[in-house]
Amino acid sequence: MSTVNALAREISAKIVYYGPGLSGKTTSLQQIHASVRPESRGQLVSLSTEGDRTLFFDFLPLKSEQVRGLTLRLQLYTVPGQVFYDATRKLVLNGADGVVFVADSQASVLDSNLESFANLESNLAEMGIDLPAFPHVIQYNKRDLPGVLPVAELRRQLNLLGAPDFETVASRGEGLLAALKEITRRVVKDLDARHPHRAAPRQILSGGGSELASRISAAAEAPAPPAAPAGRPPAPRPDASAPEAYRDRGQLLGLSFARMFPGRGAALADVEHDLRERSYGPAARRAAEAIAELLAGLRVDEAAPAARATLLGLDGREFLRLGRIAAKPDAAVTEPEALFALHLLVAAMVKLERI
Repeated sequence: MSTVNALAREISAKIVYYGPGLSGKTTSLQQIHASVRPESRGQLVSLSTEGDRTLFFDFLPLKSEQVRGLTLRLQLYTVPGQVFYDATRKLVLNGADGVVFVADSQASVLDSNLESFANLESNLAEMGIDLPAFPHVIQYNKRDLPGVLPVAELRRQLNLLGAPDFETVASRGEGLLAALKEITRRVVKDLDARHPHRAAPRQILSGGGSELASRISAAAEAPAPPAAPAGRPPAPRPDASAPEAYRDRGQLLGLSFARMFPGRGAALADVEHDLRERSYGPAARRAAEAIAELLAGLRVDEAAPAARATLLGLDGREFLRLGRIAAKPDAAVTEPEALFALHLLVAAMVKLERI
């Protein structure tokens, strides 16, 4: 699902490379990454098993030209091709704006291609997405190998919807940028149809609004804590110029991230309480424990917490940093570190709601 960062004047779109195991999805992203100008690309992160099979996904933030005054940032992912990683494939596919299906052109792999394509249609259907109306292109990869099927036969078997298709040799980078350019064009066209007024960032922020935005508004408009009992003098209004005032202002106004998650914000409320009490060590530890519990509940095939955090969309470096903070003695944890732990917990809960 595309997102707009009005402050950075960017719109992000997610494109997923799908296909059977060893069809060339990971190689495609590696070659694209190598061919893009360094100043326009982000770090390529690969999590793979032995045998160079993609276990989770590769992530490539890729800046391209501006679209209606907004910089288009592409996020390219691959899914694991093996059938037994279907839960992980669903998680990576969630929120996609377009798909590149990477087919293996070898005749011996035709059944795997058909099975993977049917799996793509099925997983999209579970998300309420109809593939014929969804931006997608097909790569017929490994065209340099002997024993490959004719393109006409691959089209007859795989491309019943008449999607744009490309002959590629991922190991040499041939045809990859043409396929990427076409899926980008189709994604942008689809975004234009869904968000015709996207060019004005202020309209984006004020128009419609999401469920999350509604919750933020509800939290901000929630009644303040009850007034002090009669007979007790009201607490003095803090001097806004004093650092202490900023620490206590959230408590005085009754603001709480926990209100964004009715019925599920108890752990978040505990972290906020620790922060107000300036118990920074317990706050960081509670946040780490709450995130660990969220990750344990993910229906994916991998047990490693760091891998689950990456699948959820958390920054791996931030997740590891939280672990180091939570392992510190309570007295050694600083206020900024505890606030960072709160930030990561809120981010994890927000991302979990999008699954």
